[in-house]
Amino acid sequence: MKKIVLILICIVWMGMLFYNSSNNGQVSNEKSNTILNDLTHTNKKNIQENNDISKDSSNNDKTKISLKKKIKEAFKVPDNRQEKLNMFVRKNAHVFEYFVLAILVAIAMFALGLKGRGAIVYIMFICLLYAVTDEFHQAFVPGRTSLVSDVIIDFSGSIIGIILFYATYYKLLKKR
Repeated sequence: MKKIVLILICIVWMGMLFYNSSNNGQVSNEKSNTILNDLTHTNKKNIQENNDISKDSSNNDKTKISLKKKIKEAFKVPDNRQEKLNMFVRKNAHVFEYFVLAILVAIAMFALGLKGRGAIVYIMFICLLYAVTDEFHQAFVPGRTSLVSDVIIDFSGSIIGIILFYATYYKLLKKR
């Protein structure tokens, strides 16, 4: 019974990830902006004023500006501060979601009797497969994009979760 409950918890978490990915771009963006505004306690007017000041005071060499512009375009980095912070919140939400997923899958694997290197491979495969299918799903949601960089971000969150889970597990095991 315990094994079934743990597997169901993983499936429920995956369902939550699917639901979050199903929100159209505008709804998803509004959610992250709400979180951002709650965290920063600033309003858009103050941020826009800061951006205007920084744009007026920047007199860098043209080659440096050109290189920065190319890097921003390649990595789709937004121009203004609010959008950059919003992107930071969104990407960290991806990391957190897959961090939790990896821990839940690891717990389920341990309950099923899979431990050690073999379990790590299964955990990584499940998390990576879900990240890829999640991004594929987002390609069909209005206002959302499907990016390989998001798969990498998702997978990095799951790797962090695996490392933390195993470090904690073996540290507790040594104490016993």
